[in-house]
Amino acid sequence: MSIEGYKRVRNKITSRFTFQNILRCLEDPKHPSTGPCLRFINLTGNWHPNMKLKSTRFKQLVFYITMTLFFSQYLKCVIGLDLSALLFLLQTAPFHMGTPKSIFFRKNHVLWQKMIDYMSRTELEQLSDKDEEVRAVLDEYIRRARRVIYLYWSLVICGNISLFTEPYLKNQIVENGTDIYVPLFHFYLPWNQDVPPGYYYSMFLQTILGNIMSSYVISWDSLVISTFIFFIGQLKISRVYCTKVIDPESAERSHQNIIKCHRFHTTLVEYHKLFQKLISSVMFIYLIVVSANLGSCIIQISNASGDLPVMMGAIFFVFCILIQLLTFYWFSNEVTVESLSVSSGIFESKWMTMDAKIQKEVALLQLTMSKRLCFRAGPSNEMSLNTFVAILKTSYSFFTLLKETK
Repeated sequence: MSIEGYKRVRNKITSRFTFQNILRCLEDPKHPSTGPCLRFINLTGNWHPNMKLKSTRFKQLVFYITMTLFFSQYLKCVIGLDLSALLFLLQTAPFHMGTPKSIFFRKNHVLWQKMIDYMSRTELEQLSDKDEEVRAVLDEYIRRARRVIYLYWSLVICGNISLFTEPYLKNQIVENGTDIYVPLFHFYLPWNQDVPPGYYYSMFLQTILGNIMSSYVISWDSLVISTFIFFIGQLKISRVYCTKVIDPESAERSHQNIIKCHRFHTTLVEYHKLFQKLISSVMFIYLIVVSANLGSCIIQISNASGDLPVMMGAIFFVFCILIQLLTFYWFSNEVTVESLSVSSGIFESKWMTMDAKIQKEVALLQLTMSKRLCFRAGPSNEMSLNTFVAILKTSYSFFTLLKETK
């Protein structure tokens, strides 16, 4: 083989292992915006469970083992009334959100299937459309979803490293020579976890199950964030449809465009309600958990003022939690903002050139499109930036209460 031929083969082989090609492997042509998220959820065993496959049965077994051991920790905190264990549980509470997130996802699997099918079907139809403006909006929000999701994955991985290394930093020898070993979690296990070698056995198991629980959190969060961005992009596309609703040369085509635009938006509102139903309960639990978690983490930071590694780890963990919370509420707030600007696209059309009948239909369309969309965490807590600020205030109040109690 010539030198030039060898270089071509080598470059072809090495190009297969570039970071860009690795990310491209996560794409799914059937699911334009949610492909990477669905592949991640499929990896955890929560998506499309085919019990005939050995790998799926193994994933289900791992899921039930993980849930059993984590529930044993919650039970242990309640039965033992161990204040330190309870405080540690509060400090890592967002990490434990993998429990309700995976349980609710499995419970509502059919509804999630319906939601994802609608998203993918809508995007595939728009990709096949010749409207360049719609394609531009679609491509832009899919790229945005990719940037946010991959950055979010990186942030959570760094947060996991901080969380899982913290117990080792706290391990120390007290003045009387007794070794203190700090666990990651407080599982019920059939051996002594306070001293080696049982401590290292338990830490190995806890690290593996901890990363599995983290994967449940990441996969659910990624899918929810991608869906938020989907609604933001589709509301922009709905506005584009509004600007093109009038065809000055044909009243009949204008009438059909109005019907199409109305049907598109009402379907979007219908699935907005479905998505609200899917995330409301989990977000309400998350709202309570994070409010308590931030307060307990601030206490941990104040108590670790003399231990720089532990304090820096706690500060980074709080930073990760705030970014995670802000991501949800930021994109939810964007959905609300975009929903209020959809109907203004109608006034950019040439509606004034049409007869009274079409103008009346345009007025009714504008009334329909002016519906304000928002997501709620529970029955009354709107997911907006104002609520995010209120959570921070509540967390500080919880911090002062814990500090006075302690």
